[in-house]
Order: sequence, then C-alpha cells, then structure tokens
Amino acid sequence: MRKFINIIVTALFIMPLLASCKGDGKVLSIGEPEFVSGFPKTLQLKEIENFNCDEMGLSDVKVVDSLLIISKADTWTVYSLDGNKKYGKCMRVGNGPGEFTHYLPSTNWCYFFKENDSLFVYASDTYRAHVLGFNVSELLAGVNNTPHPVIETDLIMNAIPAIPYGKDKILVYQPEYNYTKIKRMMYEGDTLRQMPVTHGIDQITLSGQADMNILSRITCYNAAADKFVEAMVFLNQINTISGDGSKGKTICVGKRLDDISKLEKKDYFELRNCYVTASAWDEGFGAAYSGAIELLYQQHLSNDTQIQFFDWVGNPKCLVELPYQISSFDIDFAGNIMYVIDSQNDKLIAYDATEIVKCLKS
Repeated sequence: MRKFINIIVTALFIMPLLASCKGDGKVLSIGEPEFVSGFPKTLQLKEIENFNCDEMGLSDVKVVDSLLIISKADTWTVYSLDGNKKYGKCMRVGNGPGEFTHYLPSTNWCYFFKENDSLFVYASDTYRAHVLGFNVSELLAGVNNTPHPVIETDLIMNAIPAIPYGKDKILVYQPEYNYTKIKRMMYEGDTLRQMPVTHGIDQITLSGQADMNILSRITCYNAAADKFVEAMVFLNQINTISGDGSKGKTICVGKRLDDISKLEKKDYFELRNCYVTASAWDEGFGAAYSGAIELLYQQHLSNDTQIQFFDWVGNPKCLVELPYQISSFDIDFAGNIMYVIDSQNDKLIAYDATEIVKCLKS
C-alpha cells in the first residue's frame, strides 16, 4: 500500500511538469498542416567568380526582368544582372515628396508590373497612409523622376506591413490589442475585409507578457500563381495563401508545429530564429531557414542557412545549404543565377542555379 501511495504522490508532482512542457496546443495552422520529412535533392552550389558588386550595407536583393535591384537601409540601387552597369538610385528615406518616412519597404513587399512597355513598382508607406508608384523604366532612360502617391487611404495606417499586390489591391497586416494579435485584411475598392481562410489563425492572441515578435513573418507574393508566401520568423512553418483569401495551407518541415503557448514564456533573445527570408517565382518559392537562437543569430555566431525550395502545391523540390547567414536571395530564371546576400560579410554573391531551376520546373 505504501508503495502504491508513493507512486500516486510522485505522479501528482510529475503531471503538472509534463503539462507545462507540453503547452496548450496554440498553433498558427491554416487547416490541417502538411508535414515535410525531407527533400528529394540536396544540391551543391558553384559560385560565379567573375561576378562582383561593391555595394555595402545590403538589405535585400530582387531580380526584375533584366534588372538587379539592391535595397539598402536608405535607398535602392538598380543594376544590370551582371552587376557591371549601375543605372541609378530610387526610393529614399526622408521627409520630402516621394520619400519614405521611417524605413524603406522590403522589395518583397512591393508590386512590380509592366504597362505600356514600362516597368513600374508600387510600395507602401504606412506612416503616411499611402502607396507610392515609381516608373523604373524612366530611371533606366536617365529621366529624373520621383515616386508619387497612387493610393491614399487611412485604412493602411500603421499596418505592419501593407503589401500591394495589384494596382488597387493591398494585403494589410493589422495589429490589434497592443500588438498581441494580427489580422490579415484585404484592401480593394477603398474597403477593407478580412481574409476568409485566415480567420482562424487571426483569432490567436498572445499573452500580455509575450513578445509580439513571435507573430513576425516574411511575406512575398507571386502574380502568376496569385499566392502569398508567409515564412514565419519564430515558428517552424510556412503558410501559402491565395490572392483572393479563399484558400491556404500550412507547411511544416518537421514532425510538429511550434506551440505558441510555450514560446510566450520565453525572452525574445531565447526564441529560435526559424525563417529569415523568402522569395517567390512563377515556378515555386524558396524559404531560408536558420534554426539559431536569436541571441546567437544577432551576434553572427550561427553560420549556417538552409534554403528550402517548394512548388506551389507545397511539394518539397530541393535544398541547398550555405555556410553563412543570409538576409535575402532571388533567382534569375533566364540566366540560371541565384543571388544571395551574405549578411555576415555584407556581400552579394552569385551562384550557378541551373540545378535549382531544373528542380523547380520539373
């Protein structure tokens, strides 16, 4: 009997501990998640040695048509794809007309399109509650122009962020309840409505003591697929969402989704840095995974990045591993080149991407 009582007492102590380790299952999944156990191919990349770009202070890189757009903290610089020709600068931070108030939006948060043989870009400044439009082709022709407002609406005020994905459409990440909750809203026709497929995950609210960065995400859009990619920064998952907000799915490389209720108890620097950047193309998308603790990541003490490639169905296609931290990458599918920003050494590197392109097109 005494042995039986000891077992019961021990169980009473252990059960609360197990419950606290398990969490309450607060996950950010759109429907039933799809779990990925591995990738068909792990590719080795070959650096293109004759590529050289001497820009410093790099933030992100974007391939648009025959152009290489390099974003820095305070401006964009437009190059030819080989890096040999510098066309000029555009998109600046400042207080003047056509300038961004506090920071430049990521190139992934911008909408590039062609009209009348000219290349345009739309980018949001949520502090001034407008979307700026810029004619990139005029810059290439040597015309001195500045961005001008093409959409003005208080409905995007203080969004984090607002992402144009059409001439009159914007994905708005709307914070609520002192940034403990994020709602995905769609702006069109001067109205704002919630995305139907994300209604469930938009109900998730962080505890008052939790760091709001837990809900951070890297978002990009591809017009041909008409889909968004959300690579979560501190959660081991990727969400894909259709442009009309009616369909979506959650992909997890692993066996289980991160439980937000467990992360809420951690300090910001204790969080695991999962996805650090993403890029999307007609053929599919890629997301760069770190896996380092945030403190080590910020101190550049974590030296590995894994870029995972998927088709638009969500099937894993291939994987590449790089021995350094990256902040951005993009692919030129015409020239089979992948551009990667090595954030540890502040350097733009070009790789032969022939095998990656083959995998994404197969």
